Amino acid sequence: MIAPLLVGTGVLLVSMLSYGVATALLVRVVVRLIRGGYAGPSFWKNVVVMTVVTLITAAMHLTQIALWAVVFLLCGETSSFEQAFYVSAENYTALGYGDVLLSGRWRLLGPLEAINGLLLFGLSTAVLFAVMSHLIANRLRHQLGQP
Repeated sequence: MIAPLLVGTGVLLVSMLSYGVATALLVRVVVRLIRGGYAGPSFWKNVVVMTVVTLITAAMHLTQIALWAVVFLLCGETSSFEQAFYVSAENYTALGYGDVLLSGRWRLLGPLEAINGLLLFGLSTAVLFAVMSHLIANRLRHQLGQP
């Protein structure tokens, strides 16, 4: 039980760190888009901002799933990256089909990855909400004629 717990905790830390760096970069992209005029009265420019944020966020999650998939491969739990990615996506999203099971030795990695996915989906939701709130506030300010 100690080995899976240590491995899982290590991957969880690497995942959180890499996601934090990616989120900081995402904030920079959003700030540049907004400073570049992609906020305010234009519906389609606001759509572009939200689409960019959503696509980058989705790519960030897929990267985290791939990270866990590599761990499953290294632990010998799957025979191919495709299967490892599938198992990882099931765990990360807490989908839980259960059609592919980890061995008894490494099964603790599944719940640890689910914790990771749930936390990062929460952070992504917060980022999307913050960007959307800013776009709404900018649009309201513009419609009310405020600077």
